[in-house]
Amino acid sequence: MVHKRLLKIGYQGEKGAYSAEAIDALYKEREIEKIPFRTSYEVVDALKKELIDYGLLPIENSIMGNITHNYDLLLENKLTIVKEVIIPIHHFLLGCKGTKIEEITTIYSHPAAISQCEVFLRKFDNAEILPTYDTAGSAKMIAEKKLKNTAAIASEAAARIYGLSILQERIEDYPHNRTRFLLVSSEPLQVENEPFIPWKVSAVFDTLDQHGMLYRCLGVFEEYEVNLSMLTSRPHKTEPWKYHFFVDVDGHANDENVAQAFEEIKKLTGFVHIFGSYPRFEAEESVTPGKRRKNGKKKKDGPLYSLDHKAEPTQVLIGKHKVGGGTFTMIAGPCSVEGRQQMIESAKIVSTHGAHMLRGGAFKPRTSPYSFQGLGEEGLKLLREAGDMFDMPIVTEVVSVEDLPLIVQYADVLQIGARNMQNFVLLKEAGKTRKPILLKRGMMATVKELLLSAEYILAQGNPDVILCERGIRTFETATRNTLDISAVPLLKSMTHLPVIVDPSHATGISHLIEPVSKAAVAVGADGLMVEVHFNPSTALSDAAQALDERQFKSLMKAVEKVRKLIE
Repeated sequence: MVHKRLLKIGYQGEKGAYSAEAIDALYKEREIEKIPFRTSYEVVDALKKELIDYGLLPIENSIMGNITHNYDLLLENKLTIVKEVIIPIHHFLLGCKGTKIEEITTIYSHPAAISQCEVFLRKFDNAEILPTYDTAGSAKMIAEKKLKNTAAIASEAAARIYGLSILQERIEDYPHNRTRFLLVSSEPLQVENEPFIPWKVSAVFDTLDQHGMLYRCLGVFEEYEVNLSMLTSRPHKTEPWKYHFFVDVDGHANDENVAQAFEEIKKLTGFVHIFGSYPRFEAEESVTPGKRRKNGKKKKDGPLYSLDHKAEPTQVLIGKHKVGGGTFTMIAGPCSVEGRQQMIESAKIVSTHGAHMLRGGAFKPRTSPYSFQGLGEEGLKLLREAGDMFDMPIVTEVVSVEDLPLIVQYADVLQIGARNMQNFVLLKEAGKTRKPILLKRGMMATVKELLLSAEYILAQGNPDVILCERGIRTFETATRNTLDISAVPLLKSMTHLPVIVDPSHATGISHLIEPVSKAAVAVGADGLMVEVHFNPSTALSDAAQALDERQFKSLMKAVEKVRKLIE
């Protein structure tokens, strides 16, 4: 039986160091022999002596910036970058069991970790803050020497490895603290250009001591349409006031435009060195060279809402009905829930004539503080009762974060109204619920602002967002708002998300809803949301724009005719 030799990767620090966590992130499904070294210099030295296969070097922190001495090691040893990995860095205050935080007199850690926890450390007025070579090394020292009244700033893994207590967790000054690491080799490796992988190239060049030379070099990237994602400099140690310029660019070194750009820079400067082409790290899915992504599809850049990110239309499944992707959806019901009779009778009308979902407001944001504000939880119960009676999913508006837990218990779709389109706290919290979100365009919002508001929800891991064009405020006063009908095809050309139209709020006039709805369907809307009341004259809110049964029946027939014409 042949035993496959374990890959040996050297890193700076002790067991439990963040570099060790970075190696685990790179090789999630492969057993690796991780070999610790005291310094990055020792890692590179072992690499050159072939004691290890690869070395891992931290190169950049989102708070502290570049780790300069490792840039020097890259250049001085002409190392090849094979991969990169980015991991979150969360610092913990650790101590021996029984240590009390108020009795700490000494705190050890790596200088970078100390700097990243500066605000937290201000409370220790009388404690001595001492730098060491490693975060995990500090934890190891405290554990082995059983130091009292002493703490270390290190990882949660270090606490577990060395048997220390966590005195306080996540003490870093900024919660989104990240460090980027490079996997390097001493061999001049050239990784084949796989078109299904987003590549990155790191390189260094010097400039001639001439007026505007750096400007000319950077202009080369623009000329060849190469995206420059990082630029930093290090002093030339043998020639004072001369600098090396390090760059990261998107693409592979073998891409024609990238190769031509660096060749042009070489003509201008005389010196260019490429450290390698390697897959750009992606948090959810690291890519191994030579391995194609699932389904052979190329992972593209762009916002989560964009067609670059996802080419095929999103279909949002709500109950048995799918919104978007070629299906048509009608959402109908009263503006607000007023009582059981009103809700049941209105639900009966919209169900009978073909609506797919029932709408109704239990919490109502009103312009006047004296207008009807909704029935709250009692309204949710009545809306849910009517929806269940006619087997229809229910859509209702969320006005505040405080109401979310309650509304989630009842609603199938959470509506974010026009007034809350840029309530970013509400958007994020609603996104976390994983309920489908119907997001209305703000009355003064641009199309781009609507899409960026959707991005807040999508960024929480919730893909089920439905956009709603409901008219914008202009100088025109004849209608409640001005329907931006062009926004529908424009949005369809920019996003994979479903786009529906609310002609009720766009016009504010019941007899205008049918012709405007026909126009919305004709330009490609995935659905409509209209207000329907069993007796509009008695409606407590938006009576002028509510359809009665006759009008809603006529609307459904008119919409069906238009849909057949455009199919």
